[in-house]
Amino acid sequence: MLSHLSDRRCKPEGEHLQHLVKPRFTDDEFERIQAEAAMRHGGRLAPLVHEATMLGLDVMRKRREALLARLANGETPPADELQELECLLAEMAERQLSANSINQSQSA
Repeated sequence: MLSHLSDRRCKPEGEHLQHLVKPRFTDDEFERIQAEAAMRHGGRLAPLVHEATMLGLDVMRKRREALLARLANGETPPADELQELECLLAEMAERQLSANSINQSQSA
C-alpha cells in the first residue's frame, strides 16, 4: 500500500498539487509564465499551457502554408527556412510511407 513512497517515479503525496508541471525553464521564464497565468486564468497553468500550445500550432501551420505557397509559386525559400523545408518534406514523406504501409497491411 505504501509502495508509492519508495518508488521515485511517483511524486510524494501533495506535491502534485504544488508542482503540476516540471518544465525546464529558468526562474525568470517561470515567473513570467506564472504572472501570465495569474493575469489570464486565475493562476492556473493548465489553461495557459493549452492556449499557448494552440497558438504555437497555429503559427507553425501558417508558416508552413506560407512556405508551401512560395514553393508552389516557384520562389526559392530564404536560406533560414531551408532547414524547416527539409523537415516539412521529411514529415510529409514519412506520413505518406506510413499511410501506404498501413493500407497494405489492412488489405492483406
